[in-house]
Amino acid sequence: MNSAEQKAGEKQVSEVLIVPLLLLGMTKHSTLTKAAFEAMLNELRQKLAYMSKDNLIQLRERIEAHPAGPEKDRFPKAITILPWARAIQPPSDVGPSPLIRKVMSSPLGREALAKGWAPELLAHVKAVREWPGNWTVTKIKESADRAIGRLGDIELRMSRSEDVGADDLRWRDERMAQIRRCQDIAEMALSEVGA
Repeated sequence: MNSAEQKAGEKQVSEVLIVPLLLLGMTKHSTLTKAAFEAMLNELRQKLAYMSKDNLIQLRERIEAHPAGPEKDRFPKAITILPWARAIQPPSDVGPSPLIRKVMSSPLGREALAKGWAPELLAHVKAVREWPGNWTVTKIKESADRAIGRLGDIELRMSRSEDVGADDLRWRDERMAQIRRCQDIAEMALSEVGA
């Protein structure tokens, strides 16, 4: 999902899901401040942008049937809504998030691609969903050392026409596919900027 699709998806989430629920009288949960409620709604817009209109309507009906609060007039928290959304339409066919695209196309991502630790950077950002700090980057690089060394060893043996085992060849192919995926994400993000 590119940034234009993300923006259109967020607008659709507002129009099909959030605004109709608010118009029905659903209010913020009593444990949330107004700012936290707005932040939660924004998070829902971003995370549900992949959903189709029909599936958003189905999710809205589920929320209408299961409101929160003692008087059943409260907007359920995102932590309740997101699993319902995933059950209705899993986000499996969605491309990399805006954060992942930004990280992989940044100078940090370009360094990771050039030095061979991009798959570990991608895995970290996917898992943690935040930009890695300096200490974290150091740990990511350290975690990639073994894979970088193994790939270098396999490539060296191949360049010398030495025997390379089937397991090593399979591992190399998987590692190269991971690196290509990281390159594709970076190129996708850079092409969006140029568009």
